[in-house]
Amino acid sequence: MNKKILVGILGGLLGLLVGIIGGGFLGLVVGGTFLGGFEIHKYTGYEGYELAAYVGVVIGVLIMTPLGVKSAMRIAGRAGKV
Repeated sequence: MNKKILVGILGGLLGLLVGIIGGGFLGLVVGGTFLGGFEIHKYTGYEGYELAAYVGVVIGVLIMTPLGVKSAMRIAGRAGKV
């Protein structure tokens, strides 16, 4: 397998993992802090912190996966020149 493709895949997986953990954590913090007083459970069936965690995970994955690929490609490009 080509080195660039392998590095891109590994960077994407790392970005995906960081996006899931970071986005979920930030969603829980924001949801628990700011959405606790609203009665979201009556309308959606989810508590505010659960809904914010799910949204945080989706946003984290959408942002961190491409950033992980770009970062891995940049690091691999520098390492290949040294």
